[in-house]
Order: sequence, then C-alpha cells, then structure tokens
Amino acid sequence: MKSKKNQPAGINRRQFLHLSALATASLVLPFGLTACSKSEPGIRIASNVWPGYEFLYLARAKQYFSEEEVRMIEMPSASVCIEALAASTVEGACLTLDEVLTARAEGLDLTVVTILDISLGADVLLANPKIKTLQALKGHRVGVEQSAVGAVMLHAALEKAGLHSSDITIRHLNVNRHRDAYLNNEVDALVTFEPVVSQLAPGKPVTLFTSADIPGRIVDVIAVRPDVIKSSPTAVRKLVAGHFMALRDFMTAPQQVTPLMTQRLKIPAQEIPRAYHGIELPDAAANRKLLLNNLPDMEKNATELAGVMLKAKLLRKEISLAGLFNGQYLP
Repeated sequence: MKSKKNQPAGINRRQFLHLSALATASLVLPFGLTACSKSEPGIRIASNVWPGYEFLYLARAKQYFSEEEVRMIEMPSASVCIEALAASTVEGACLTLDEVLTARAEGLDLTVVTILDISLGADVLLANPKIKTLQALKGHRVGVEQSAVGAVMLHAALEKAGLHSSDITIRHLNVNRHRDAYLNNEVDALVTFEPVVSQLAPGKPVTLFTSADIPGRIVDVIAVRPDVIKSSPTAVRKLVAGHFMALRDFMTAPQQVTPLMTQRLKIPAQEIPRAYHGIELPDAAANRKLLLNNLPDMEKNATELAGVMLKAKLLRKEISLAGLFNGQYLP
C-alpha cells in the first residue's frame, strides 16, 4: 500500500451533532431525475469534514465526475450521514467501517466499494504529563467523543491497560470542546486527533495510545446501498475512479491541488500535506489487493471488529457480513 506516513491527520473526525440531523437532511434536494446516462440515475454521497474524504471533493473541483453523475453533500457528522441514508435522501456516504457495521446492525444494508484511508496513529489518547502510563489512568477523567471511533479507541486502550470503564470517569465531549476541556482541566486525558493534538502541544501531553496500536481497526470507506450498485453502476464507477484520480494528483503534485482543498479543511495550503500524518491512503492498486485478492483478510478484520464492538456494547446484536465488501467497481 502507498502511504503518507510523513504527513498528520487533521480536522473534525467525528462531530456528534445528532440534533441537526433532520435539519441537514431536509436540505438535501431531490436527485436521481437527472441521469448520468439515459437509463441510470446519478448518486448523492454524504460526508462530514475529514482529510481522507477530501479527495472526492477535489475530484468534483477537477471535474473528474459531473454533478449529474455524483453529487457530494457535506454534512456535520457521520450520524447525520447515516440518518440521510436511512431516509433515502442520499445513496451513499463516507464512513468508518465500524459506523457501517453499526448501520447494518440497525437494519441499514450498506456495501463498501472503496477503502479511503487507514488510521495508523492519527487517532490518539493523550494525557496530562503526570499520567505516565495507561494503567495510571485509573481514577482519572477521560474525555472522548460520543462516537464509534472514540469508543473503539478507548475500549482498546483500557483493554491493553487491564482496566475497565468503571475504573475511569468518562466525559463525552464533542470534538469542538476537546481543546478547551483539556486546557481548563475538565479532563485528565483525551481521545482525540488533529488539529487538537497540535493545539495541545505546548502543554506537552503524554501520548499513551494511538490507532497504530490497533492497525486496521479504524478504516474509512465509501459505503453505498446495494440497490444503488444495481441501479447506478456507472455513477459508482465514476465516484470511485474520481477519488483515485484526485488522490494521484495529490500524491504527485500536491502544490497544484492543495489550494483547492483549503476552504473545506480550513488549513493553509502549505500545511495540508501535514494533515495526513498517521493516515495510510491506499491507492487503486492497494484497494484491488484489499478488496479482491485479499478479501478474506478484510472479512476477517471486519469480523474481529464486530466482535470487539459487541464486547464493548457498541453493537446491539450480531450482524451478517455477507456482501459487506464489493471491489468490482475499482478502476
């Protein structure tokens, strides 16, 4: 796999803004009457702001697909994206694999058609310098976003430390509260990501655990409803191909495309490459290896992840993983 291991992860990974779900979903205009060909409708893809998703918006800016073929719709959180999928106001979304599993457990069938990124250190558990080890978290306050990613990270860290959730005080915090909560001594430790990590650097927090300790556990994907694959295969191919063409542009000539990425990421163009540190960005060849040649490994990883989520009570029931991955639409 090709990787951007020398570049940092950035921007609001998961903002849990459930109350905005209905308002946001209502802004999604009807789509599908405009065809990407005479016989098949276009598709709408929802996402929140995260560097791994940005190449789809770059593909739109570069016109690698048209608005009639693929309409990208920015939403405030993954939970809102899932609400929109359930309401059929979008046909697909950028989500973490655990969010796809959660949606499946709630009866929303989704199929992964592309692996966008793999977190290899982008998500971290930071602590006050007085807390030197994971075991020393016992009795302390830990801030974490109320999301599947945050819960998976915290569960894995506690398991490694031999601790239980009852050994700490969990404070659920939206990511926009992370910086202030830590600096104002409302929490002693924090499960977070960039740009919060850089914002807290002057305080010299200790890094106790990262997503590199659980490789393959936090994966971002494009997931679509299975019926969409049948009704709009051309649009799905355009979507997937557009992502990889934009990724290629970024990997080969970042200075030419980063000015197009600043508005959404809210980072100066020269700083954008650093936003991918700790994130592996599998290209088309790596995706073919993952979703075609090594599909049993991906299915095994998903099975293990589902098991961890069940144990942590992140899933309410066991789920079928049949048809979870489909690599047939990769370029």
